[in-house]
Amino acid sequence: MPQDDRCVTDGETISKATNTATQSPELYDADSHDLIRVQGARENNLKNVSVEIPKRRLTVFTGVSGSGKSSLVFGTIAAESQRMINETYSAFVQGFMPNMARPDVDLLDGLTTAIIVDQERMGANPRSTVGTVTDVNAMLRIIFSRLGQPHIGSPQAFSSNVASISGAGAVTMERGGKTVKERRSFNITGGMRPRCEGMGKVNDIDLTALYDENLSLNQSAITIPGYSMDGWYGRIFRGSGFFYPDKPIKKFNKTELADLLYKEPTKIKVDGINLTYSGLIPSIQKSFFVQRCGCAPTAYSRIRRSRGNFYCLSRMRRHQTQ
Repeated sequence: MPQDDRCVTDGETISKATNTATQSPELYDADSHDLIRVQGARENNLKNVSVEIPKRRLTVFTGVSGSGKSSLVFGTIAAESQRMINETYSAFVQGFMPNMARPDVDLLDGLTTAIIVDQERMGANPRSTVGTVTDVNAMLRIIFSRLGQPHIGSPQAFSSNVASISGAGAVTMERGGKTVKERRSFNITGGMRPRCEGMGKVNDIDLTALYDENLSLNQSAITIPGYSMDGWYGRIFRGSGFFYPDKPIKKFNKTELADLLYKEPTKIKVDGINLTYSGLIPSIQKSFFVQRCGCAPTAYSRIRRSRGNFYCLSRMRRHQTQ
């Protein structure tokens, strides 16, 4: 039996019935609008479909191809939400917007703003995510800025040329067959790391996938697509004069191998034509990593080797302590 409790407020007696077996859930302001109600949807191949979709939940629409999933979600619910938003603009603004017809449905209740994320690729930029495209990322930043406890740091924390984190330690090195200890220090400025550009990993190049060391340049030792010895790259590499083109790569000395792989852009003349020679690694980094959009995905995945945070941080320390 339910228990009958009596509350007295300002001289008035209020009866409050509670059940010890089933407690009523805590109510919020939005609980009266927790559903999106669709009645009699007939858009495209839908035949009087009526559903109730709960809000603040992950709802998945499944079915075979042609069952009406997109017609219900995109063609009915999202289309009506967008049409209602467009009607809030002035007549002048609506003249520049597409004219959207009302979907074929008897009732749509409880609609809110719909964010549509297309199934196509958003671009090759790894910084483009669902959060950045839909501005959800900006909303999350606002929430964290209101609820978080910001750390101001030292007076020099935001100086561009002053390190915000510094450290020092002894590093064991081997030189000339002897083990010596050197004291090194490193500085890490705030913000993204230059090596990984804030991505948390570094795309390095796997040298074993670049060339066949048993072959010479004239024997097409470079195995990366687009670097054929019959084209411009082959003409530049063979006519650079930095190494003998009939010599197998495994017989290159340190200077020749460094010129082949890492040499910075250098002006050369091949057959009377002024050209620019650049090592294989800088050329590939420019064409595959910086301008990834036009390269073949298979070739890019073959030469790419991702390294994690530890590699990125260690490389930065080594670079800054040299």
